[in-house]
Amino acid sequence: MRVDRIELSKNLLRGFRAFDQLLGDHPQWRQRVVFGAFVYPSREGLPEYLAYRQEVEGMVAAINNRWATPGWTPILADFTDDHPRSVAALTRYDVLLVNPVRDGLNLVAKEGPLLNGRDGVLVLSTESGAAEEFSDTALLVNPFDVAATADALHRALSMDATERATHASGVVEVARANTPGTWLAAQLAAAGA
Repeated sequence: MRVDRIELSKNLLRGFRAFDQLLGDHPQWRQRVVFGAFVYPSREGLPEYLAYRQEVEGMVAAINNRWATPGWTPILADFTDDHPRSVAALTRYDVLLVNPVRDGLNLVAKEGPLLNGRDGVLVLSTESGAAEEFSDTALLVNPFDVAATADALHRALSMDATERATHASGVVEVARANTPGTWLAAQLAAAGA
């Protein structure tokens, strides 16, 4: 699953392409895994953002048309800003994909593991602000490498219960060690504020 704004920097299209490739390369996941995409509008007054949203919606529809069966929809996308729903989804994921092209801290990479109750695996972009912290615990991916992201999704889904628990506890430990407050304090100190 993923929780993001519909924004170019969040790299939604490559994330969906990676899931599409996962289904093509590893047919055992067809009808067994669903990609919950809880993505909400951003800057809808700008034509570029509206065009990007249409592109995202079109890609989701194309992937669903390619792989869906009567009882299974591969990507369940919700394009509304529903905070309680997003928080609830973070408690239930098996794999959380956070693959921005570039960002600062990326709170979802920290919030997700702290909320999750299923030993969820974090697949995280090397360009995320949280990547350095999670370098020993998350499955790191180059956000431009769709094939490697598909491989990381496959690896995450293939982990046995013991490996998932070890992974999840490591990610949670890192998330608790450096809170958004300590991150902000470090940023302000670096800026001389």
